[in-house]
Amino acid sequence: MKFSLIMATLGRSSEVERLFRSLAEQTHRDFELIVVDQNNDDRVTQVIERFKDEFQIVYCRSEKGLSRARNVGLQAVSGDIVAFPDDDCWYPPQVLEFVADKFGNEAELAGVTGCSVDGGNKPSQGRWSTNPLIVNRYNIWTCATSYTIFLRTESVRAVGGFDEQLGVGSGSRWGAGEEVNFLLGVLNAGYKVRYEPALRVCHPEPITTYDEKAYARGRLYNRGFGRVLSLNRYPMHFVLYVAARPAAGCVMSILQGDLGRARYYWIAATNRVLGWVDQG
Repeated sequence: MKFSLIMATLGRSSEVERLFRSLAEQTHRDFELIVVDQNNDDRVTQVIERFKDEFQIVYCRSEKGLSRARNVGLQAVSGDIVAFPDDDCWYPPQVLEFVADKFGNEAELAGVTGCSVDGGNKPSQGRWSTNPLIVNRYNIWTCATSYTIFLRTESVRAVGGFDEQLGVGSGSRWGAGEEVNFLLGVLNAGYKVRYEPALRVCHPEPITTYDEKAYARGRLYNRGFGRVLSLNRYPMHFVLYVAARPAAGCVMSILQGDLGRARYYWIAATNRVLGWVDQG
């Protein structure tokens, strides 16, 4: 069972090397790394040169934009399973073996997803379900993020590609959600995807300080969240639910005197609604 791992990268060096190092340590060895380089320098090709004898590397270039890069990478896929590691994530040594075993034991599965943890094995990048689940359109938000999604190539081909108006670097108001939108396409096509909390991919927690950078990220990411809700015709009661959660967090943070956190939660709540009503 061969994996095609599509990694888009821009502006990172040491993080890319960390991912490469983790791939060199995988117990399952049948994989290719498809590097989609968006840099204007040779920082990534230098890393590739150091690891070119460790595993198969396919090098591509694309215009800026995460979804654009992944669509370029999809054209180079030759494996049975496709995944989308971030350039600042890393795989524990048995990740690919774990996923290969799941697919090997359950032929009806088109996808396996896992959760995100930081270097100390604590949850990162949001809330995560603690029990195994069959992924559906309502639990998907606590069952998947881009670098924890593994899909059979057949199901990837059925969806076609990522919406290039969504995601980091898209140039739109919708700075996230492209991977959930893509996975919803897999579900809508009738494929079965299972979430396994024992499948853990490492990624640093992106927000450690509530500053202007965090607020800008919150606007883009949550507006993208709302846009995906709109594109996939989620009912109003669910939109209100996902907006109410950070709104409640805002109130609690005010009561605790944490105004920075309160502001972030308010940004999250309002931009989820704005993304849902924004028709572009």
